[in-house]
Amino acid sequence: YAMAAEETSTHPLAGAIMRYGRELGASPKAHGDVVTEVSRGSCTLVGKKTVRVGNIEYMRENGVKAAAPLPGETGAIPNYVGVGSEIVAVLYAMDSPRENVRRAINSLRYDGVGDIELLTGDMESQARTVAEQVGADGYRAQLLPEQKAVLKLQVQGNGVVMVGDGINDAPALAYADVGISMGSKSTDIAMETSDVIINRDDPMMIPALRRLSRATMRIVHQNFALVIAINSVGLILGAASGISVMMSALMHNASTILVVANSLRLMFFPPMEGR
Repeated sequence: YAMAAEETSTHPLAGAIMRYGRELGASPKAHGDVVTEVSRGSCTLVGKKTVRVGNIEYMRENGVKAAAPLPGETGAIPNYVGVGSEIVAVLYAMDSPRENVRRAINSLRYDGVGDIELLTGDMESQARTVAEQVGADGYRAQLLPEQKAVLKLQVQGNGVVMVGDGINDAPALAYADVGISMGSKSTDIAMETSDVIINRDDPMMIPALRRLSRATMRIVHQNFALVIAINSVGLILGAASGISVMMSALMHNASTILVVANSLRLMFFPPMEGR
């Protein structure tokens, strides 16, 4: 039943349920169209019964109840399976942090980033567990997509960078000063609303991006200074009639060549430390 409701969903939890079902040798029951409700869950029709998979709020909103007491918090993410008006099962999933994420956070903190927070739609216990695992300064749990927006932090005078990869992250990616879509499984809307797209599933690319950005701006400033200096010399010599047309043309084109050559140094910028 759960596989039927999650078969066409792109959410990571849906993928976990589908993989787990296949490991058990199960297959989705024949079903109708799958309807996904953002930050709630998904549902479909199996025969004449509505099957829902999602969080407890999704079940309550649709009048789906359990005949027996539900388990308490376990530190894992509960996925409630409702068939008709009854909760028939709870499937738990653990959200494993990406490799190197703690190292990336430490690198960003060493590089001067002040506050690193985890924003998630998951329950409080899961958010707390993951925040402790990765070394985040804080967390905010059970957020809807619009609640992930970062306007409050910006109003306080902070520059905000948002890193995400899913549909729920899109509003925050759009509002942040810099939105970064990271990972090979980033959704189209996350990539569309972000300023930077990192296709690798490596959090260490974020501090590398900061270093590359600073190197780029240094070269931009150098190029400005180079062009202004050469053109200023050319103007002075031209006003004093101390330069020929041929020499002025050579100086002008030399400045262009020097700017391009200086910019090409970014081609050899090391993407990550130690590589």
